[in-house]
Amino acid sequence: MRRQRSPYAFGSRRHKVETGLNTYTQDELARLTERFAGTLMLSGQPGYNDARMGFMHTYQSYPQVIANCVSQSDVVAALHFARQARLSVVCRSGGHSTAGFSVNDQLVIDTSGVNHVLIDREAQTARVGPGTCFRKFNLMLDEAGLHVPGGGCETVCVAGYMQGGGYGFTSRLFGMNCDNVEAVTMVLADGRVVRARAGDQHHEDLYWAVRGGTGNQFGVLVEIEYRLRPLDRLFGFGLRFPLANEREVATACRALATLQQHYCDGGAPKIGLQALMMYLPTAEHPDGQVPGLNIRGLYDGSMAEARAALGPLLAHVENEAAQVEIWKSGHYLHLNEILLQTVHPPGNDMPSVSMNTKPLADGRIIAEHHGPERWHDIVSHFLKAPDKTTFIALECYGGAINEKAPDFNAFVHRRASLNMFSWSFWTFEANRDHAVAWLEEFGHIAGAMGNGARYQNYPRRGNAGFREQYFGANLARLMAIKMKYDPHNLFDFEQGLLHQDAPPQEASP
Repeated sequence: MRRQRSPYAFGSRRHKVETGLNTYTQDELARLTERFAGTLMLSGQPGYNDARMGFMHTYQSYPQVIANCVSQSDVVAALHFARQARLSVVCRSGGHSTAGFSVNDQLVIDTSGVNHVLIDREAQTARVGPGTCFRKFNLMLDEAGLHVPGGGCETVCVAGYMQGGGYGFTSRLFGMNCDNVEAVTMVLADGRVVRARAGDQHHEDLYWAVRGGTGNQFGVLVEIEYRLRPLDRLFGFGLRFPLANEREVATACRALATLQQHYCDGGAPKIGLQALMMYLPTAEHPDGQVPGLNIRGLYDGSMAEARAALGPLLAHVENEAAQVEIWKSGHYLHLNEILLQTVHPPGNDMPSVSMNTKPLADGRIIAEHHGPERWHDIVSHFLKAPDKTTFIALECYGGAINEKAPDFNAFVHRRASLNMFSWSFWTFEANRDHAVAWLEEFGHIAGAMGNGARYQNYPRRGNAGFREQYFGANLARLMAIKMKYDPHNLFDFEQGLLHQDAPPQEASP
């Protein structure tokens, strides 16, 4: 029997991408334009250089077409164009992929224009477009008196955040963002639009996979349906441990050991908190940058209850007036901004990073508890960072995150204590090697403390073991679902499930 090319096959055209020539025809582009309500950005057009950039300027990609979608039908049309022109597809909502995976050199489907938020107060649900940023979403949730765990950066959009898991200050109280999803609407590689939810005999597997299986794997997400919950006033706190000398370093290391022992895993489920080692101005040194460990979080209760629950950490505080930087009750919206320093209490300005500064990120999931001596290795390495914009962060797991079974959805990290990650920065290329070498050493130290896993929302390029590290025991099931919904790997990128392992791109008629 004669074999013919699959309509999804990239075939002989794909090699032309490496030459810089466009692989689509003008007729194919014209047909897309006729059916597209959004805007199409082509290489060479005014504004293209800005449009192709992601949040991470470390990586430079030059897509042939950027399809800025404003509707579900735009996504369907863009995917039809991709199949006809044999272009690989990546999806972009906020563009915050730490490895730059939301842009490629072929076709970018940008859903930032699909950013509707429809809240049903009586049902306590929300239908949210993939390009909705957390600033907009949180403002609308606050007005309705409802909540879902959200991200640490207000310009992050829900699509990529949710599909990788989605950690925030309230995740220990209410679970990962993906745990609060009731249904998803996806446009599949073949152009079909499906709604996937629990109990759906046709697409329940897709619903399982999208929640933690990372974006750009199974289709284009065009709507998330969240289950919301009422949330009244919380108590916010911020503790600072200076790192100016060895005595202060030793105290901070004891605080880190206490943090993990008492506030990760099963401890203190009413507290959500994160830790950050970074250089910041202080009241005494407003023009300088002083290293410190910041521990910040939220408590679901009163100030008196919070003080009692924070007792083990407060025992390491030597000067409350200087070290307790945040201590107030309020609603989530305002407290989240204070904790993240998007509004600035005196002396707490975040380091200023110019747009041409380039970062790399890396991280490890940690399950085993470590004493002060092991945390000393991390703090000492932080103090050796070649650029003072570099930071190391800890996201505390446990509580509602770990109450779920590892196979509840694709987010497998349910037996972890915390996620530790770092961003290493450089502005000038002469400093790149030092920044990369520092991050490599961080990876060795953190890897020795970790359980072999990594959080899939903080990817780094060149990670050959990403599948097992991101998905663990859920990998085989994810691979089967990928083969079911995108067998020809239209959605492809370096850390895609089928990247370099795709089956032959031909099929019998």
